[in-house]
Amino acid sequence: MLENVLLGDVAKIDRNLVAPENIETGSIYVGLENVESGGRLINVGTVVNGELASSKFRFTSKHVLYGKLRPYLAKIALPEFDGICSTDILPVLPGPKLDRRYLVHFLRQPNKVQLANSLATGVNLPRLSPKALEKMTVPLPPLDEQRRVAAILDAVDELRMKSSKALVYLEALAQSLFDSMVRNPERLMPATTLADLGLRFSSGKNLVSVDGDAHEHNRVIKVNAVSGGVFQPAESKPLPRSYVPNEQHRIRSGDLLFTRASGSLDLIGICVRVGVVDEQLFLPDKIWRAEFAPGARVCPEYLQSLFKTPSFRAFVNNAASGAAGVKNISQRSVLGFVVNAPDPAAQADFARAFTAIELVKERYRCQLVELDSLFASLEQRAFSGVL
Repeated sequence: MLENVLLGDVAKIDRNLVAPENIETGSIYVGLENVESGGRLINVGTVVNGELASSKFRFTSKHVLYGKLRPYLAKIALPEFDGICSTDILPVLPGPKLDRRYLVHFLRQPNKVQLANSLATGVNLPRLSPKALEKMTVPLPPLDEQRRVAAILDAVDELRMKSSKALVYLEALAQSLFDSMVRNPERLMPATTLADLGLRFSSGKNLVSVDGDAHEHNRVIKVNAVSGGVFQPAESKPLPRSYVPNEQHRIRSGDLLFTRASGSLDLIGICVRVGVVDEQLFLPDKIWRAEFAPGARVCPEYLQSLFKTPSFRAFVNNAASGAAGVKNISQRSVLGFVVNAPDPAAQADFARAFTAIELVKERYRCQLVELDSLFASLEQRAFSGVL
């Protein structure tokens, strides 16, 4: 049976303030913007005397940095350096009975992040007080056991990070190949619209079933099914039992889907490729399927990359319209987008490389899902004393 202790009994929240006039030039400064959700430190730099207008907290490489503003963001970092930080970050110094990395894994658990958020005060800018953090209970095995647990979780977490980085690199590789293709003037066709290149769109209906009228098999996908950049078939809802869906609205393996409306402008124009579909899924009215006229001179792989480019994103931002809360873009606008598309042979070469990269990305995505599941299981066992 693990002993549970108050965090304040085994760690100290150091609020060692440094007045702005006493901040030395060359001091490393960490603001909340320098801590990602999950704890990765980014773009950390130094400051000069007089640059910061308010007092800051001192911290060392022995502290844990805990973001108290909007605790649901889980901005909990492990610095490997000494410096100063925003007063919206609490420097937590583990005592001799508590391992630093063990504490970080404990605090980053989803249930502990939810607990911290429930204890925060303030509507628009919720903050967790130091006292509330100190009153959290921590399971406390012997120090050697804490280090063993932390080492296991560190190892799995490192594998997760490597898989995530691999996905980022593969995405960058695909975009680099696309950029090289469209910058080769010898392979470009004359500028024309996407409609003239043979692109078409079709969409479905957005019907909602009521209690007792939900169809067991037929489902319509939500915008969330594509807004993350990877097709998520689970993001769907049942169609009314009384509605007979049009077969033209059925989602098929290999479809290229495009969001035309959303509450967020950033989610309009997101384009994803559908993998294998085992369910009876249908299109809503807010998502289009790309279709191609006979003799079309564009391929799905080219479009999927084109729609991620800064020029297309800027076009979407300018062309989208609608009432507050819901923005949309018309087919006429998208199909009228003018491009210097590469010739079909160049697109075919790109499509082969793009497809190969997507296959590798899918393997990494599956691996990441498995590692996330493993990490959650190990985490749960670690802090219940059965790891």
